[in-house]
Amino acid sequence: MSPALLAWANAVDVTMLSDKTVKNAERYLREYRRMPLGTSREVALRLRAVIEAQVSPPPPATIASVDVIATVLSARRKILG
Repeated sequence: MSPALLAWANAVDVTMLSDKTVKNAERYLREYRRMPLGTSREVALRLRAVIEAQVSPPPPATIASVDVIATVLSARRKILG
């Protein structure tokens, strides 16, 4: 894990993450390996934009979208127990 990702993961507030966003993120992580690469990238970028609008602070630009998506789901699970 990169230092930037680790620092952001420890600081991110996911309390405003909507249930719809969580469901879409979970679906993406289940299916992205079977998607054509272009489709996967497009979906990931759209999902990342939604996530960035719902979390604070936003992730560093250097973090891959799939890592952003996985990290917010992990953080959300931690706060929900």
